[in-house]
Amino acid sequence: MFKSIKFLVKMALFSCFAASLSLPVFAHVPANSKAPAAAKTATGPKITQIDIEGLRKLIKPNGKPLLINFWATWCDPCREEFPDLVKLDTAYRGKIDLLTVSLDDLADINGDVPKFLSEMKAEMPAFLLHTPDESAAITMVSKDWAGNLPLTILFTPAGDTAYLRNGKLRYAEAITAIDKLLIPAATSSITNRQITELPINSNSSQNTFEKGVADAQRDFSVGNLRRLRYGLTVNIPAEQLDRLRKKYSISVEESGCLIVPGYDKYVVGYNSATKKFLQKKFGADILPKIAFAPTEIPVSY
Repeated sequence: MFKSIKFLVKMALFSCFAASLSLPVFAHVPANSKAPAAAKTATGPKITQIDIEGLRKLIKPNGKPLLINFWATWCDPCREEFPDLVKLDTAYRGKIDLLTVSLDDLADINGDVPKFLSEMKAEMPAFLLHTPDESAAITMVSKDWAGNLPLTILFTPAGDTAYLRNGKLRYAEAITAIDKLLIPAATSSITNRQITELPINSNSSQNTFEKGVADAQRDFSVGNLRRLRYGLTVNIPAEQLDRLRKKYSISVEESGCLIVPGYDKYVVGYNSATKKFLQKKFGADILPKIAFAPTEIPVSY
């Protein structure tokens, strides 16, 4: 069944619908077929072959948030979303683990798959799943997955599902979900004294004004538009946040009540830089819309 569906997908008759549909996953896999566990070709990066046990290990986070994208070269929405995956990998490298799992035919492990990844300049770890038990693989990844492509799933460091998108990736949604896992969260060990003395002002080599500026420049270069807020702040109406996200692709992040050492300086540096970027990109009309985030500049840069 999967083989015949894949054939139909490749036909031009369906190409005009591919951007709005998610596509059935697996081609039929003979139980006795064999191939090398990994391959490196002259046309692209190394693709590692995995079976269902390899998949089981792959979907277990290793101390960081884990984002996995399931895709295939014959899936048009998969190909269209891939530049956004490359942007995510660039923006969050070192902060999360991001990898891709191809569901192409095993014969493509030395051909179409590495060729496409090379064209995309993709540097994230790449795998090709080869298993005769399609249903078990689908269920193992998520009970909410029916087996269609593309699928993007984000796991917390503990292995819980934080975000799932069955269909073409929505970049703004993905970065919002990732950032929620990366922002320091208040815990039950916080004392009342810590809360009443916010913000906590102390120096930190990891949270400086200059580091905030540098991170803002990096994020803006890959299209990640964000504004940061910290401490005890007034709520922003949901409608305003929604307009910023939909019209300008700007996300707003809250740090919560607890401020880590130096984070107030980091946020001011970050917002000061993004204010300049956003004004240049959208004009002065954007400034009143982002005035809720602190941009007092303690030093010139």
